[in-house]
Amino acid sequence: MPPKIDTPIKQAPPNTAQVQTIARANSQTVIPTSILDPSEQCLFLVALFGLVEITKIWDTLLPIFVSDPDPTWTNEWRISGPGSVVAWTLSEVFAIYLVSMLRIPMLTPTLRQFILLALASLALNGSCWLLAEPSIVLKYINIVGTAALGGNWYWNWFYAIKSWYEPAHLEGVHKIRLLPYSTATLNPLSLSYCIPPDNPQPIYVPIVFNNSIPEEVTYISRALGTGHQTIEKVYRSQLKKSPARPPRLRITDGGDEEEEFDLGPEIDPLSALILQSGGKLTGQSKDIDPSTLPSVKPTDSLSLIPHNLAHSENVLFLTINKPSAIVLKKVVDKRGDKFHISPRREAIIIECPAGGQFVEEDNRKIITKKYKAAAPELRCIGEEELVQFQARGISPLKVGWEKKGGPKVDSGWIEGIEDESLTVIAEDEFPLTRHDRVSKTHTVSLRVNHDRPGIYTVSLTSVHDSLHNVYVPSGYSSQKSYKVISKPSVKFNCGLPFQLLQNKTISIPIELVLDGPIEQDLSITFLHTSPSGQLTERKIPITNKREQLVVSEAGIYRLLGIEGKCVGSVMEPSTCEVDIVPLPTMETSVATLHECAMDVGVTAAFDFIGQPPFRLAYTEHRKTGKPKNLAQVFNSHHGSIVLRPEQEGTYTYTFTSLSDRNYKSIALDKEPIKQTVHPLANVDVVKRIAKRTLWSCDGDEVDIDVEARGIPPLKLTYLKSFGISAENATVQIPLGRSRVSIPVPSSLASDSENSGRLSISLLSVEDGNGCVRKLETPGFEIDIKRIKPTARLAKVGREVITEGETVKVPLRLTGEAPWDVTYSLNGQETTLTVRDPNSQLSLKDMGVYRLVNVKDAHCAGRILSADFTFEIAYKPRPKMSLQESEMVSHVGTGPDNLYRHKDLCAGQEEQIALKFTGQGPFELSYRYTFEGKTTRQSLKSAQELGLLHLSTMPGRHRYDFVSVGDANYPKTDVASSLEHQVSARPSASFISSDIQSLCLDSQLETDVKVALRGVGPWKLSLSLRKPASTSTTLFNITTHSALWHLSLPYTLSDIGRYEISIMKVEDASGCEWFSEEYDLLKIGVEVVESARILSMDEKTDLCIGDSLDFLLEGKSPWTIEYSWLGKDHKVSSSAARFSRFAEKPGQFQVKSVALRGEQCKRDVSNMIRTVHPLPAARISSGEDDLHEGDEPAVFRVWFTGTAPFAFTYTRSEQVGSKYKVVDSQTITGIMEDSYAVSSSLPGDYQVISVSDRFCRYPPLSRSKE
Repeated sequence: MPPKIDTPIKQAPPNTAQVQTIARANSQTVIPTSILDPSEQCLFLVALFGLVEITKIWDTLLPIFVSDPDPTWTNEWRISGPGSVVAWTLSEVFAIYLVSMLRIPMLTPTLRQFILLALASLALNGSCWLLAEPSIVLKYINIVGTAALGGNWYWNWFYAIKSWYEPAHLEGVHKIRLLPYSTATLNPLSLSYCIPPDNPQPIYVPIVFNNSIPEEVTYISRALGTGHQTIEKVYRSQLKKSPARPPRLRITDGGDEEEEFDLGPEIDPLSALILQSGGKLTGQSKDIDPSTLPSVKPTDSLSLIPHNLAHSENVLFLTINKPSAIVLKKVVDKRGDKFHISPRREAIIIECPAGGQFVEEDNRKIITKKYKAAAPELRCIGEEELVQFQARGISPLKVGWEKKGGPKVDSGWIEGIEDESLTVIAEDEFPLTRHDRVSKTHTVSLRVNHDRPGIYTVSLTSVHDSLHNVYVPSGYSSQKSYKVISKPSVKFNCGLPFQLLQNKTISIPIELVLDGPIEQDLSITFLHTSPSGQLTERKIPITNKREQLVVSEAGIYRLLGIEGKCVGSVMEPSTCEVDIVPLPTMETSVATLHECAMDVGVTAAFDFIGQPPFRLAYTEHRKTGKPKNLAQVFNSHHGSIVLRPEQEGTYTYTFTSLSDRNYKSIALDKEPIKQTVHPLANVDVVKRIAKRTLWSCDGDEVDIDVEARGIPPLKLTYLKSFGISAENATVQIPLGRSRVSIPVPSSLASDSENSGRLSISLLSVEDGNGCVRKLETPGFEIDIKRIKPTARLAKVGREVITEGETVKVPLRLTGEAPWDVTYSLNGQETTLTVRDPNSQLSLKDMGVYRLVNVKDAHCAGRILSADFTFEIAYKPRPKMSLQESEMVSHVGTGPDNLYRHKDLCAGQEEQIALKFTGQGPFELSYRYTFEGKTTRQSLKSAQELGLLHLSTMPGRHRYDFVSVGDANYPKTDVASSLEHQVSARPSASFISSDIQSLCLDSQLETDVKVALRGVGPWKLSLSLRKPASTSTTLFNITTHSALWHLSLPYTLSDIGRYEISIMKVEDASGCEWFSEEYDLLKIGVEVVESARILSMDEKTDLCIGDSLDFLLEGKSPWTIEYSWLGKDHKVSSSAARFSRFAEKPGQFQVKSVALRGEQCKRDVSNMIRTVHPLPAARISSGEDDLHEGDEPAVFRVWFTGTAPFAFTYTRSEQVGSKYKVVDSQTITGIMEDSYAVSSSLPGDYQVISVSDRFCRYPPLSRSKE
């Protein structure tokens, strides 16, 4: 039943005995509990002991999992032998004892527990040693080693323990160190260098020396232009060292953090490079090929060195003062030892690009522009010119240009600037050097188009050479300034003829058509033709776009031309007519007003000559009265006044003055008139025409529709006035409606080509009774324009254009818009309608254009014979042709037009010359086919002779030329092809590097294969070097197979490693032998002794306590057949020592011995041996340092015992932190107490076994090795 809520729970009373024990323990601990509680003390010591044990186990077992662990201070105490096992066990037992003295609860063992802990520690340490070095442990306890003859295996531990106390029989270690090549590497970063031509400074080329310091350096310097070679020699004191402070430009390995002394931002792309194997430089983002980098300048040449140099490497700099190609010939140190010079390394020192200056040619002499600012050169819009500039550098060059002016900036490149001739230099010690890398000065043309007005500056922005070097021109010599102005045009702003008042002047408006302001002195020339036919030519200056030509003479004014710095043109209208305005006059006729019998007044009729309105002033004078001044205004050329006095009397009417639109108050001298009357008939105009115009194609009559009333026959009188002339005419008209045809004056006839104004006024009508009535019908104004429309070309002659381009030919028209203009081309006529008298013909087809006819809005006109033809010719399209030579031949005339180049060898540089015809620069597009893959490429050239660099990759190459473009035509199809074959350079390589083992005295026949590349058959030269010897034997082999098995007619008479090297290979192509870096050119053949077994003891009695040992010769493993105590046995041995314990008497007979797979088997007879006292061997300690290629080192082994001796020695090399036996050799039949060993292989040499006439040491069952 659960307790109730809030019910207190009673606690059990504590165990009194337990509390007392804990209290007693706490009071007995050595460390006061005030510092640490007993539980905390226990936890701390257990954790400390566990950390030590884990560290010990980790350091002991780490070499099992890591072949070369990093050294630490703890792994020096790892378990590595019986002594370390005992030491660790004693240390741990002592530590447990010390902990028990602290009297910490649960850490104070009893005596029984203490013994168990000691045994556990010994078992743990022994297990660690067994796991770390099982082979050594088993040899020490020898429980799985060689069994004894007639004995049991479990007695082997007794002999192992006994052997620990025997004196040393093998002493000494001889060391041979093979020093690597002392190498010298020129230009380790594979960079190019350049010297500025305007500021020559020495360039410093780095050389990396490894393993030694040079004393004398000999190099070959070849002039790039002539190929002349000189041999230079410098000493160590003449070589420059790298700067002590960190260089501003340096090459790093990318892992270093920025140092505090980094000197600002990088200023050169080379400063960010990182050296990488494989001949490339690695940057921060991507790999960079050194061939794409610019050349090193003198100021940076001391800074560009590999950052990750080894400790044995150092860098010294060679001082070069002129452009050349440098290759090392010989380097020696103080002792006279030669350095190994890295092959195919060279340094190219060129001349930096320069130039970028505009030049002029005067009498075939090049004149450079002065280094000072010049005023802009004046040019007219639409012009183009070729300016010349010079650029210097390694071709092909590329020059950038820029045209600035206003908001628009034009820029471009001129590419393909290179030599027109090839210089061929035979191959020499410089296989990688291009023989055309010599700086030359090129004079190149740049086409400048002046297509818009303004001030423009043409600048050369940069000069690029073929090695990615850039020169930025500066100063005024790299610039040309132009001031481009528009071509002016001029025309009259004239429509109708101008009216000139007598004794006055008039202004004819002249309009100047010009883009932009007037920036030049202009003058116009005009021709004045007077009414009498006199010609006068004049010239006046013009300063504004709208001028006034003030004239005081009548006639025709014609614009002839406009002159200035840019010749302009004359637009239409180019003529303007000025007429003299005559003084106004009048004719008066008087008629009496009467009604059959009584005069009631007078009607005065007036015929005016002039420009209405007319104002007639007159006086009315009544006899005995005062004169009265009156005036009357008439709006037409005819008018009348009815003079009807209000009173009777005699009236005199006197006309005093006449005014019109042009003249005022011209005095009149007319007779006074009196009143008369006469009844009048009447004529009305049916349809009035306000204004009419007669053109050149209209008739010579003017028709007027009238309606007449009265008594027939009726006679109509009218007045014709024109110019200063007037005439009356009377015609008979019928009653009713009729048409009156009024002839035009002969001076204004349709064939007169004159212009003017005709005024027609109806004066009077007479009826059949003879009564005449004056008509007040307004007059008719008729404009007569008899000038025929004309057409002419303002631009004649011949123009050469690009096919497809349009030419704007100015067309000048006279007459009234619109015009229908017909022109012909090659017999085919074309008609177009234009509305501007100054329009343009857009022409683009080739041929001669002729104006055929013209018609304006009213009439057909004529073509001005002097300006009616214009010819258009096309610029020739570009062409490309291959230049035949000894290397290039024309083999096909079909659609491909095939050329073939003679065969080349891989890596052999060759170019072919391409002849261009047209206007440079040129761009040739072609398809490049190689190994079934086709790509489109292009070749650019600024000259008429271009160079096509042929590919050097092995295989068949084809170039199908597709199109060629020049400055006029971007693309013109061509049909030519070029083929050439590149033969691969022959090479040879061993397929496998495994060392072959052969028996002594056998023929040199192996399963090693030699891979041959090239065109068969091949001639292969091999060299064979004997072991420990510098002499070689040469063999020449001819084979038709690309895979040849190594088999030489040679008997292997020496034991050791033979070295077979490929010296040279030739194939059917005749190309020089070429070796790739990955080609295996050397291989070793290990010659071993035929299987043989030798006893270490020649006696039949055994050495007591020792074993029966035999020495096996040849290549392991061996198979031994022997008999013991009448029984036959067959065993295998992988070691050169074969042993059986002879712990009891018996006959031991070896019957045969063979190598692996019964190879080199040898029967053995009469081999019965016993073991006697053990021999000793001592090798002469020391160390020999050998350079590769030196004579082998010789050291001696001293023996103690009875001859003949035999011994086995090993060669060990350090692999990581351990030494590994890489080779062993057994020598027998030594009759002296010493033996000289000759070897050139590096390592530590130790004697591991020795035998004399009776005994061998160590017995295999007791070997510690």
